[in-house]
Amino acid sequence: MSKSFIWYLRFGVLLVVLATSCASPSDELTFNSVTTSTALTTTTIAPSERVESVVFTDTEITQHIVSDFSQISQQRAQCGRTPDQCPINQMAIAGSPLFRSLTSIMNERVVGHLYTRKDSGKLRVRIESVEIVDTIHATVHTCIFDSVVLFDSGQIDSAADDIVFDDSVISAFMVWSVQLDHGIWKWVSSTATQRKIGADICGFAN
Repeated sequence: MSKSFIWYLRFGVLLVVLATSCASPSDELTFNSVTTSTALTTTTIAPSERVESVVFTDTEITQHIVSDFSQISQQRAQCGRTPDQCPINQMAIAGSPLFRSLTSIMNERVVGHLYTRKDSGKLRVRIESVEIVDTIHATVHTCIFDSVVLFDSGQIDSAADDIVFDDSVISAFMVWSVQLDHGIWKWVSSTATQRKIGADICGFAN
């Protein structure tokens, strides 16, 4: 993902997060789903990227939201590496603030040849709670740590001409509005309620 996460936080504009570092094509992504009264649903994107949940998925709707949010977080991570293939329609409600922001960011990334690379920095996302608003709206609370490096690169498959564009470190508590759309809980908007530059306020062990 994206260092746009950092840009948006710094300038107080709508935040579109998930700086993704690494790794591999989608067939290498894994999602280990833990059900019912268990927490710690973990999505492993790559050694340097992880999405986890401490939410008790004691209802079907909560489990559905946690699962979809984790999957979209994986997609957002991959968008950092392949912005020209970012499936925004699968991630955000069409016309929503996050849909517009993601579209703008990915267009800028493609034009500017800006990409993230495997294991260049870390991304940690923890889903901390889910609030059900109604049958198609919910709020997801997360904490995110992002030290993923964004490169200005002319050669996607070679680091020979890479220039570090942004290597900032940031962490933030985030509140996300999500909405059910054709069976998928998609992003609508996000807000940072607390953030810190250069440190991990989430308390991730590694």
